[in-house]
Amino acid sequence: MNERFLHISFTFNEGMPKVQGLEPVFNYLAPDWLRYSPNCWLVWTARPASDFYFGVKPLIGNSDSMLIVKVDMSDRNGIQPQWVWEWMDKKRVLGPPPPPAAPPADFGQLLGIWGDPPPKPGGLGSLFGGLIEPPKPPKK
Repeated sequence: MNERFLHISFTFNEGMPKVQGLEPVFNYLAPDWLRYSPNCWLVWTARPASDFYFGVKPLIGNSDSMLIVKVDMSDRNGIQPQWVWEWMDKKRVLGPPPPPAAPPADFGQLLGIWGDPPPKPGGLGSLFGGLIEPPKPPKK
């Protein structure tokens, strides 16, 4: 198994944090996740960090930012509610992370969870449209 922890944090510069709009992406990509503050998530997943990048990027503003990093839970400390520590301590099997990847094979289904309206122009749809639908051959 290649599951491991990822920490995903955001800086929302464009209006209110988009927490509820991001939840469907996290539900789809991670079997288990925890949001411990409005801009910070811990996820337990086998998917590469790039899947979260591709899934979330169209849903945040152009001046917003995000950081996705692998987390080693063996050395930790802080002040959190008890339920956060319990979530971290669930019995899980750790394995090496998978290598970085192109957009996920189920990217079309991921696009479907964005619902209406579709991602904003210039977002992931236009940038990676050729990966979703094969390019059309040139007209002769």
